[in-house]
Amino acid sequence: DSIEALPVPGFRQVVAGGQVVYVSEDGKYLLQGELMDVTARKNLSDAALTKVRAAVLKTLPVSDRIVFAPAGTPRHKVVVLTDIECGYCRKFHNEIAAVNKLGIEVEYLAFPRAGLGSSDYRKMVSVWCASDRKQALTDAKNGGAIPNRSCKTPVDMQYHAGLRMGLEGTPMMLTTDGEFLGGYLPPEALLQRLEQIQAERGKAVAGI
Repeated sequence: DSIEALPVPGFRQVVAGGQVVYVSEDGKYLLQGELMDVTARKNLSDAALTKVRAAVLKTLPVSDRIVFAPAGTPRHKVVVLTDIECGYCRKFHNEIAAVNKLGIEVEYLAFPRAGLGSSDYRKMVSVWCASDRKQALTDAKNGGAIPNRSCKTPVDMQYHAGLRMGLEGTPMMLTTDGEFLGGYLPPEALLQRLEQIQAERGKAVAGI
């Protein structure tokens, strides 16, 4: 996905398949792990992956996402890569009304963790093919039967996007510009994290 220079002489930063590695310019050595700028107190590896996630998200139209929006203008928006079967995905979805009530818009992307062609994948295709995707997703997450449907869907594209973004488990929560928020977060904790990020960005803009 990207090859960039580093402040570390003799090495390049490489992002591929959702992983950040460091390769010597002569190609002889490869380092894997997090690179920290101690002076700036910044995780350079996470910043590199955030940049790639932001680029990947731009390739995924909002119209292909299943969006649960609050009334009025959202205070925050999050992108959630979700699976129908995972317990924490279901727990988060059961709290979606509380999340929306806090002014947070949730944009779901499909990530069938069992892989393409699995039963989970076929269910997610059926959800994305439904005339009412939001209701179909809710029904599926509640364990209800949903009619088998087949159509052209973004499920495959979103699944591959999740791999490129370094997904290791579902749910995966991101800001709309690719910053990693975590796995499952309760509504109030999610709001607190988003407010913290917003405050940090405000300080950065102000040069504080």
